[in-house]
Amino acid sequence: MFIYEFIEQINEKYPSIDKFKPASEEMIRAYEKTIGYPLPPSFSAFLKQFSNGIFLLDCEPIGGVDKNSPCSDIRNVHDIIPDVPSQILAEETNELIESTRLISFTMFDAGDSSNNHWVFICDDNVRNNDYRVGFISQDTKKIIKILSNFEEWLKILWEYDKHGDINLPVFHVLFPTFDQRVSLLQEK
Repeated sequence: MFIYEFIEQINEKYPSIDKFKPASEEMIRAYEKTIGYPLPPSFSAFLKQFSNGIFLLDCEPIGGVDKNSPCSDIRNVHDIIPDVPSQILAEETNELIESTRLISFTMFDAGDSSNNHWVFICDDNVRNNDYRVGFISQDTKKIIKILSNFEEWLKILWEYDKHGDINLPVFHVLFPTFDQRVSLLQEK
């Protein structure tokens, strides 16, 4: 899994990165019961082997499985965007997804200081709980970008960090101009 390469590389590049105490297996299992879905193995490894929540590279606020995590705790999207409808349109795939199946792992979109979120799309038929991740707009209440899993999301963030002097949230890496982001995030 890429997650272990990432942990090794980030610890080497940023030896004094401000991490939160890693999660235990018991903490993760308890949160899985709370949210109603098992977490992807890569995300569990991130929490156990790296940090139980972190403001990663000063641009991505990743939640943990502890209410005291630096960027809060992961939770159902209803807890963060209370007026989210019961079904959410994933624009790229033109599918409707039950909002109860969306677990936010970022607590806000740091680059825009908004309540746009990356969420796990918890489908029951996904092998090894390696869920897709989607970016949900607080304005449109739609998923406007889908990636194959948490590791793909993390690779995008990490690869950009290797090449740039400024860290950017994944959504900004994927959509580099303000006009692109606004056209996707706001109601047309």
